[in-house]
Amino acid sequence: MKKVQRRALSVMLIIICLMGGVGFFTFRFFTEGHKWVNFTANRHVYNNGVIIDGAIYDRDGNALLDTVDGKRKYSDNESVRCATMHIVGDKKSNVATSLQKVYADRLVGFNIITGMFSTTVAGNKIHTTLDSDVCAAAYEQMKGKKGAVCVFNYKTGEVICLVSTPTYDPENPPVIADGDDNYDGVFINRAISSRFTPGSVYKTVTAAAAIDKIADIDEQQFNCEHTMKVNGQKVVCSGTHGKENFQTALRNSCNIAFGEISMQLGWETTEEYARKLGITTSHSLSGIPTVKGKIASSGELNELAWTGIGQNTDEVNPFAMMRYMGILANGGICAEPYIVEKITTGSGIPLNIDKQTETTRILSKSTADKVSDMMRYTVTNNYGDKNFPSGMEVCAKTGTAELDGDKKSHAWFVGFARNEKYPYAFAVVVQNGGGGYAVARPIASKVLAAVKNKVDSAEASDKN
Repeated sequence: MKKVQRRALSVMLIIICLMGGVGFFTFRFFTEGHKWVNFTANRHVYNNGVIIDGAIYDRDGNALLDTVDGKRKYSDNESVRCATMHIVGDKKSNVATSLQKVYADRLVGFNIITGMFSTTVAGNKIHTTLDSDVCAAAYEQMKGKKGAVCVFNYKTGEVICLVSTPTYDPENPPVIADGDDNYDGVFINRAISSRFTPGSVYKTVTAAAAIDKIADIDEQQFNCEHTMKVNGQKVVCSGTHGKENFQTALRNSCNIAFGEISMQLGWETTEEYARKLGITTSHSLSGIPTVKGKIASSGELNELAWTGIGQNTDEVNPFAMMRYMGILANGGICAEPYIVEKITTGSGIPLNIDKQTETTRILSKSTADKVSDMMRYTVTNNYGDKNFPSGMEVCAKTGTAELDGDKKSHAWFVGFARNEKYPYAFAVVVQNGGGGYAVARPIASKVLAAVKNKVDSAEASDKN
């Protein structure tokens, strides 16, 4: 009898294990099945590493990638192909954050219930928010420099430009030799997957914290004599600005003033606002993760001063900086950036509801408007309105991020158009480019001109 009981117990344990295994597999199948489809070894989806179906379009219905007679075909415009390579992806799926890679299952029409698409039906279509003309303009203005250009509509969240360089033509991929600096990091989308020392663009983050946390910030006077000593260490400014207030300190991009402000704020508030404003958090761009920025959270007082200035160990992602500019422009409300508008079948049947704008209040309207006013003052009283497209009312800040050793500074230019006819925020960074005003500002200006041209042309077309 005991032998029978032992055997029965053994059988029951085997059945329980089998049922548990089946249950676990079923759970994984429904939650991870779409990822299994994405393996490049899957010949139903890939042919020699090349995805075999589906199409990707820009906001105007222009094909960025299509399938013609069983072959992958990119845009007819070479600049568009190069500009959108990191978002669309190349033929070998080398860019891990590309739509071809992340959305492979949806491009080919995989369904968790019915499985793979029928071989007689075309794959699905991804309709993006990208403006291929603006992307091409950004790519052409980068002129082979390394870096990123990001632009989005701060009212709707639509990303119209996300260009990373270096890049290449996916229709005519180059042979990249080991150590070729021209293609260093070419498979990394610098706009969302890289971070750079921000330099003075970070002073806009410190400014927002100061408005909220330092009651008399507008009454304070600072005295810049080029250097100040903190804990026996020097904090150095690029100029000697003399007496200045909060607003003129931002216009002058004064390290002395913002070093003092940072020390008043303290480590806890500095870290809080970096997190609150999305600088040190990862974001999801239509399911594509962005890299976190980082700032120091403790250290000596002189290190705190440099942290609030945008130096020390600070590193910021361009996408996150663009997003923050949108928060300022939109009165403290974040319209979360996105890039996938909708997905349809090959015959045009919608497979999802059109993307709805997700909004969250991040800053008070008064704080956001105050920083915006200061950035506008910086443009009109320093950079010059004549250096930007007429009527856009640009609010902006430069950054020249100093690096260790003999490395050339990163050049930054961030901001937004305050004229609501052109509700666009932007971030431009040129890796080891030099001065923010001299290098990044002209790129931003030309890209904004392309944006303005598209908006004005659409308006004129609607009137006709």
